[in-house]
Amino acid sequence: MDSEKLDELSSTGYINGEGMLCQFVERHKSRGIWLGDNPLHHTSCVIAFEIIIVYVVGRLVHFMLRPCHQSTVIAQIVAGIIMGPSILGRINNNFEQLFPAASRMTLRTFAEFGMIIHFFRLGVEIDCKQLFRIGKEGLIIGLTGHISAIIVSTIVFIFVSTWTHIGPEGGAFYSIVVTSGLTSFVVVSGFLTELNILNSEIGRLALSSAMVSDACMWIMYFAFTNIAVALKIKSFLPIIQLVFSLSYLSVLFILLRPLVIWISRRNPKGKPMTQGYFVSIMFILFFVGISAQCVGQPAFFATFLFGIILPDGPPLGSVLTEKLDVVGSTLLVPAYITISGLNTGNVPTIIGKRSAGIEFVILAGYIGKFVGTIIPSIHFEVQFWDSITLALIMCCRGILDLIIYYLLFNAEATDDLIFSLQVYTMVIITGSVNMIVYHIYDPSRRYKSYMRRSIRDSQQDINLKILVCIHNEENVYPIINLLQVSNPTKATPLSVFVLHLLELSGRASSILTRNKITNQSPYSETSSKPISNVFDQFEKHNKGCVTLQFFTSITPYASMHDDICYMAMDTKSSIVIVPFHKQWTADGNSRIYNNSIRTLNQNVLKKAPCSVGVLVDRSQMRAKLLIINEKSYYEVAMIFLGGADDQEALAFSLRIAQHPNVKLTVFWVRAEMHIKQYNMKNPYIDLMEHIRYSNKHKGQVTFKEEIVEDGLGITQIIRTMEGYFSLVIVGRHHVADSPCTLGLTEWCELPELGPMGNLLAPRSGLGILVLSRGLKPK
Repeated sequence: MDSEKLDELSSTGYINGEGMLCQFVERHKSRGIWLGDNPLHHTSCVIAFEIIIVYVVGRLVHFMLRPCHQSTVIAQIVAGIIMGPSILGRINNNFEQLFPAASRMTLRTFAEFGMIIHFFRLGVEIDCKQLFRIGKEGLIIGLTGHISAIIVSTIVFIFVSTWTHIGPEGGAFYSIVVTSGLTSFVVVSGFLTELNILNSEIGRLALSSAMVSDACMWIMYFAFTNIAVALKIKSFLPIIQLVFSLSYLSVLFILLRPLVIWISRRNPKGKPMTQGYFVSIMFILFFVGISAQCVGQPAFFATFLFGIILPDGPPLGSVLTEKLDVVGSTLLVPAYITISGLNTGNVPTIIGKRSAGIEFVILAGYIGKFVGTIIPSIHFEVQFWDSITLALIMCCRGILDLIIYYLLFNAEATDDLIFSLQVYTMVIITGSVNMIVYHIYDPSRRYKSYMRRSIRDSQQDINLKILVCIHNEENVYPIINLLQVSNPTKATPLSVFVLHLLELSGRASSILTRNKITNQSPYSETSSKPISNVFDQFEKHNKGCVTLQFFTSITPYASMHDDICYMAMDTKSSIVIVPFHKQWTADGNSRIYNNSIRTLNQNVLKKAPCSVGVLVDRSQMRAKLLIINEKSYYEVAMIFLGGADDQEALAFSLRIAQHPNVKLTVFWVRAEMHIKQYNMKNPYIDLMEHIRYSNKHKGQVTFKEEIVEDGLGITQIIRTMEGYFSLVIVGRHHVADSPCTLGLTEWCELPELGPMGNLLAPRSGLGILVLSRGLKPK
């Protein structure tokens, strides 16, 4: 028989109920479709085609399920079920050609290789020290939820086992009951990230509880596995194997961890990791995977623990996360998840008396987890709906649960029926939780019941509380300049809360911590020490007039506004100052520093529990940074059209006017038609007339009344201001339907600045502060 015929030979069949495959390993190069050769008869072509199909179908399913707010993992499992024997396998007879048994083994090998990389990346993102910083609430909720799930499922298992046989040789008890208490930190972290509630109050509590549950699960995994096997074979060999495995993990911590850290520190600081250093770390990773198999542990689990013991965050965690994410998490992990979906059984074949008994036990674990979470949450005075949200989150399952199910299935601890029911139940319950949590939990709900604070309402309080947000060192001097002109004296002190905002990178959980200015931050590898040093000098320069506290927030941009709003509420700040998302260079060119900052500012304007000021810095145009050591006057302008935001801007301007080095000019812009209606009651006219002729502000404030017909008149006024003022303060919204803004609101490209800020932003040399009380214009 020639080689071409041998190339086509393969045989599949079943022996004792187990699928067997016989084929020739040697595969020859395809001759091409023009000579009648089918590319799908060659393993390499099939593997490449399968990876493409898995990725494309997974993305399509995720896109279709996006309105239901489903996670990527759930979408990929659903894609596997769709492509599996349950749907396409029953409809299309060519299913075996697309996913033949031979290629599935090779594809699974690729996928397991990707899981090793993926779990190493997940491990690097976890800060193991966080386990020792968990509060009493997270510890008790995690323990009670884990234990109650096991107890409830055990009770139900005892009752169900009297009338149905659940699993082979009691293996179902291990697979269903023991794993019913698992709530993985990795799964919860990914779930919270996709819903943008990672740094919310419930999100942080869920992460702490999940970490406790995770620790309990792996302790039980090692203990029950080895003790059960030791009792079964009546030998101490499994106990010795457990001790040897723990010793192996100690070697990873003592020898390989310092080696990886040493390699990462050899890389030049501030520069991307070189290819040689990265390849060296990958070789160490593969060695960990191989050695784990030698000691009898899953490779993905050993690499996961190895990642945990490495430092999280930048520089090492961020670099490894970025480099490993594309190949491991994006390309190969979906293949593993889809293969799990392919192995699920047909829905009609899993219906029966035994299936009902197994499903009761599985659901009992979820119910036990829910009840065991919600009761201690209410005990710790967590609000009722927040307690329900937390209990639902703790019931979520994901990729780690799927791997455990698949490992038990391959180890013959479970069968096809149990594995299929576990996967189907996980998809239905986790998918439902996604939709429910999205609709019932809003982190900003606690701000809505909070009494909104503003500068105008707190004028009786001489101590003005300001929360300032810093993204980078370029934001520091404009912010300090603004704080200095805010007249910090012993009679009018300032309480400043500095929040350094950093994007979450190389970590699985967000961080919000208070740092002492003079001491190094506990997260000094991510915080910028020059920033804290400058604010330290600012506080010392204004000793007795300024009290300053420094905070660090490390969180995704999508939910960063929640930390800002929480800090504003917790510190009872009257105003939040956020930097504009554009920055200007000395030659007048503008650049977008980060477009995510613009979305962040828009979210803060919508949800902040106090006034918000957006600071547009143009000081680079004038090379004028600080006023502290200057003897010249600092010219400030305020444009008043009327409205709640303009009143807030006026209140802040009048405080600035008390500074001895500040000259304030208030441009009172009025429409010509309003002059003719002067006799009509207008509270804004009364306000301005009172301030204009008040003895309190004589010599400090210059008033200029400007009469305009429409928005064109406003534009002409702004042109005359250019070059004369260092700072212009305006309100974001004005009187609704005002003729003064006619034609400006329709062409507003920067709605977060309002029509006036939108006109002022391109002006050379003008620093702009746009104030908003967060109220709709009246």
